[in-house]
Amino acid sequence: MNKIKILVAEDNQINQLLMKVILKNNNYDFVIVDNGLLACEELKSKPNYYSVILMDLMMPVMNGYKATEEIRKNINNKIPIIAVTADVTSNIKEKCLNTGMNDYIAKPFESIELINIITKNIKQ
Repeated sequence: MNKIKILVAEDNQINQLLMKVILKNNNYDFVIVDNGLLACEELKSKPNYYSVILMDLMMPVMNGYKATEEIRKNINNKIPIIAVTADVTSNIKEKCLNTGMNDYIAKPFESIELINIITKNIKQ
């Protein structure tokens, strides 16, 4: 079976560390970048490499919404993009889906929640 490869766009170092631990413990291959622009550049350099993207929404340089729009329009309109955010306002999930993201997980989350949402989106 091909190993699942995950691109993580997250600017917060503590959250990066948490992602690293969860993804490593579940045997995923992953790359972590600090913002949406770097995520777009990484995807352009390896267009069919990643299985899924975990996209923080609020990042410097390019936020998750803009990065998702860029990815959908110019890079890859099929790859699952999962919003990972501390914003739990009522319309946030709808806004993520309208931007072109496939799913949404709110911080803080349990590692099993993250694994389940990754698995669900890769199978679709």
